[in-house]
Amino acid sequence: MKPKKTPRANLNNYMSTFLLFGLVISLFLFWRLIEYKTFEKAIDIGQLNLQGDDTDETLEVNVEDIKLPPPPKQIAPPEEIQVVEDEKDVKEDVVASTETDDKEEIKEVEDIQTEEIEEPDVEVAFQFIQNPPIYPGCEGKKGKALKDCMSKKIQNFINKQFDTSIASDLGLSGERVRISSVFTVDKTGKVSNIKVRSKYKELEKEARRVISKLPRMKPGQQRNKPVKVRYTLPIIFKVQEED
Repeated sequence: MKPKKTPRANLNNYMSTFLLFGLVISLFLFWRLIEYKTFEKAIDIGQLNLQGDDTDETLEVNVEDIKLPPPPKQIAPPEEIQVVEDEKDVKEDVVASTETDDKEEIKEVEDIQTEEIEEPDVEVAFQFIQNPPIYPGCEGKKGKALKDCMSKKIQNFINKQFDTSIASDLGLSGERVRISSVFTVDKTGKVSNIKVRSKYKELEKEARRVISKLPRMKPGQQRNKPVKVRYTLPIIFKVQEED
């Protein structure tokens, strides 16, 4: 025979009541926890002495080791000024006069010999010379026309005198050959100080021989004075190929 349960004995019917009661208790405990106050214990840190100890820590300095500068020298007072009465004669310094009169004779001054100072031997480049050297046949020309005439005359002279067969003997057939040369037309119009440079000594020797045969010219002038003129002459030619 099964026992009978009454509705009051069923705890599920009181579930909401128990939940509400538990919530009230939790809120009460949480409120008490917030209101609870704690107090820290006092700690004795002692007293701070701001006046320090009574001991004196003053740094001692030995005065005897320090050398003091010597006292300044006393300036002697000026001598007393003596006052002389007007009645007494006072000696004055006599200053010789440099003035002359008409009766004084004037001595003649001897001639002063002056030594002539030689001007430095200046060499001017051909492109900067005021009056270039005059090659025979270029008389009467001036300025750029005179320079062009001189260059053309020198070029024609080199073309006629230079032995190009030397380049053929060196096996330079069909090759373009360049020889750099520089010479000076001195104050007398003569060609000097010839310098030649090439890869082949035989061509250097031939170029030096031809340039040395240039005729004498009228020397160039700078500020109406004869000067040395440096002339740069590149010699360029192409050896014809042998058939």
